[in-house]
Amino acid sequence: MLKTIRIFHLLLLTGWVTTLLSCQSAKKSYQSGNFETAIEKAVRKLRNDRTDEDNIIYLEAAYDRLYYQVKDRVSFLRKEGRPENTVAIFDEYSVLKMYEGMIKPLLPLYMESKKRNAQFKFISDEEFIESKKLAAEYLYSYAGGLLANGTRSDARRAYELYEELKCIYPTYKDADARQREALIAGTNQVNVVIQNKSGAPLFTELEKQLTTLPVGDLNSEWVNFSNEKNTAKSFDYQVNVTILYLSVTPDLQLVNNTITERKTVEDGWEYVLDSRGNVMKDSLGNDIKQTKYKTIKCIVTEYVEKKQASIAGTIDFYDSKTNSLLYSYPLDIQEVFEHHWATANGDLKALSPQSNDLVKIGPLPFPTEIEMLVKAGDDLKLKLKEAVRDHIQLLSGT
Repeated sequence: MLKTIRIFHLLLLTGWVTTLLSCQSAKKSYQSGNFETAIEKAVRKLRNDRTDEDNIIYLEAAYDRLYYQVKDRVSFLRKEGRPENTVAIFDEYSVLKMYEGMIKPLLPLYMESKKRNAQFKFISDEEFIESKKLAAEYLYSYAGGLLANGTRSDARRAYELYEELKCIYPTYKDADARQREALIAGTNQVNVVIQNKSGAPLFTELEKQLTTLPVGDLNSEWVNFSNEKNTAKSFDYQVNVTILYLSVTPDLQLVNNTITERKTVEDGWEYVLDSRGNVMKDSLGNDIKQTKYKTIKCIVTEYVEKKQASIAGTIDFYDSKTNSLLYSYPLDIQEVFEHHWATANGDLKALSPQSNDLVKIGPLPFPTEIEMLVKAGDDLKLKLKEAVRDHIQLLSGT
């Protein structure tokens, strides 16, 4: 309730609420019993024209009705005598204080027809401060009791109450420290463990890569991740990254294709001869010449370099208290190095643009097994983050 009031107040101050509610007059809102809306609309009008008597009349009337409504509710809440009613009473008074803050800058508001200023009953600062203190005391005490219960759900509720308390008193007693305590008590601790069941001798390099995983990136509300080995620390859940298969293929260089590319190009000129073998003449008596062509060719051998790292396994979510499997996420990672290049034997002018590019590229050195594993490890990290993100609800329960 307190947070709702604070947000609503902020919207009022920025003018959004009054803009949204401006399609009806203060009079209509008052007549329909919506006194808070009537106040907001009248205030908005009066900020532009403090002599608008109709809006002064309905502002006075609407606030008066709201004031006594609040007083009646507060009286009932006090008679009821429930400890939590202190927060509800503070909420009620906060509403009045909010509208009081909107009205006071407009005063005095004179009504010519009634020959008097509009009258408003404001709650005293002492009464408001007392309600604030009582609400804070209740929230602090109730949150402390919940925290002392030692359950995760109560700790999370206590955290929320301390947050609500800080909306009333940002620095109330040791509320900050107690809230941090509630955060720790309400947070599930999850350990991420890498298990090698592949028998692959290269796993040491992959494990080094994976242990650099910034598990803090996985943290979310009420879930904290670690990757501790051989620890006596107690965890609520465990995420096992189990490698069942791991391999890196040898360097492979294959002849992918061999083709002969041909192109017809100009090769000087020659005389045009008639059927008798004589040079033909044009109408001016000049010898007729024509462009001479020839076909050139080039043999292109295309190669492909290939290397592949494969990881297969599972990401398993366990409840540490019961050692029960909650979910198993399959792993199938293929990190592929593939490079195409070519050699040319013949007239390079016969090459197509694509073949010419392949010849220029040339071969590349093969990545090492370690480099392939590092890249595969990066993919595994992404898979782990994806699995945790998709199933975080399994790890955030109480």
